[in-house]
Amino acid sequence: MKRLYFLILLICLTVSSQEKNLAQKLGFEANSKLLIIHADDIGVAHSVNKASFDGFSSGVITSGSVMVPCPWFLEAAEYAKSNPNHDLGLHLTITSEWKNYKWSGISSSNEIKSLINEQGHFYSLNEGVRLNANYEDVKRELTSQINYSKINGLIPTHLDSHMGAVRATSEIFQAYFEVGYENSIPISLPVESKLLIENGSIDTSKFDTSKLLWAKYYTKKHDSSIDYQSWKKFYMELLDIIKPGFNILLVHLGYNNDELKAMMIDHPDWGSKWRELDLKILQDKEFKNLIKERNIKLITWRQIKDILY
Repeated sequence: MKRLYFLILLICLTVSSQEKNLAQKLGFEANSKLLIIHADDIGVAHSVNKASFDGFSSGVITSGSVMVPCPWFLEAAEYAKSNPNHDLGLHLTITSEWKNYKWSGISSSNEIKSLINEQGHFYSLNEGVRLNANYEDVKRELTSQINYSKINGLIPTHLDSHMGAVRATSEIFQAYFEVGYENSIPISLPVESKLLIENGSIDTSKFDTSKLLWAKYYTKKHDSSIDYQSWKKFYMELLDIIKPGFNILLVHLGYNNDELKAMMIDHPDWGSKWRELDLKILQDKEFKNLIKERNIKLITWRQIKDILY
């Protein structure tokens, strides 16, 4: 009996040791530093679209996500159809933060009442979502955004969330997990949110947890002056601290022109100058060379989707 027990234990240990991590599944060494350089907010403005498309064409970003309810979504959808090899997902949107530039949902406002404020738009901040939104309305709207994207020729490689609003409550986060699984689309998840799975806040009976991947997120924060040298210093130092595993660098691209200045008039953080600096740093030869020197492996969500689904 003891021999049988040890034989079963040995088999289990062997199977476990042979299970490949994400890097190995992608053809890299197990301890590789994997990095997606990801452009947020595509679709929000023509300037953001143009800068993001330029980022793809110059090879400085590997992925991006599109805001379906926003006025410039259709331009992004046309780009996706013309550039099917570029990695585009959906920046699922249930907030509308700019002062003079607003949007609501793809669903009828009467169908998602808990997401709509008195002015007929999405709430400006995640706090409005947290206090008012319910699971049914969020799931309906997220599903509508996915369907509308597909109808217009943009087949998303992944899902993520504008302003992280889908994490406003565990109930809303639940809807995010479900729409990803039900549509066979990987969802972007910060490693910090893994605790919600571990403590039972998310009902995992409604999706396959083997399809979940947890990434370390990096992004420029409003902790220094908006100038080229401080921007470059942040990004160069970031490449030195990236650890083996799955990492995502979130960038926000745009050109510092009249369109974006007017749109972001009261919002210097993630504003027009901020976004143009993000693009310029990514295009900096020293930054691009340091990625190679640090042996960082650039990957895409499309590669991950092919593995998971």
